[in-house]
Amino acid sequence: AMYGQGRVLVFNKRGYPIGQILIPGRDEGHMLRSTHPQFIPGTNQLIICSNDIEMGGGSMLYTVNGFAKGHQSFQFQ
Repeated sequence: AMYGQGRVLVFNKRGYPIGQILIPGRDEGHMLRSTHPQFIPGTNQLIICSNDIEMGGGSMLYTVNGFAKGHQSFQFQ
């Protein structure tokens, strides 16, 4: 997540950028504090936290389709 930019950059396994996910409202200066992108294990559902404390918009969790599936880690088996 790019804190202060309202977006999440997506990289391939070699570290090259292949895309980005934009938070709604970022072009108007809202929800720029994007943090903690996390996949729901075993799915392509990505959850992104963001807040808009400067503009009075509160905090939000966004769910988007990611570019891949999340790792099914041991703790979720």
